[in-house]
Amino acid sequence: MERDLTVSEVLVDPLIAQLRQADLIGHAAFAQLMESAARVHARRALDHLGEERASAFYCAIEAAKRTENCVR
Repeated sequence: MERDLTVSEVLVDPLIAQLRQADLIGHAAFAQLMESAARVHARRALDHLGEERASAFYCAIEAAKRTENCVR
């Protein structure tokens, strides 16, 4: 598989449904768990993106300072 399943796809997947039923997990509880996990994943991805952008910003400032020092 070249991509992860969406929450909607997970909720209707027949194999996952069989596993969920074997574990005695209701559809509504499983849907709530998947939606919660998706929110946490999205929040972490945004936090990581912010960290990457901040790091790139400070690297650019440092590079500009090094270039400024070389020109003088």
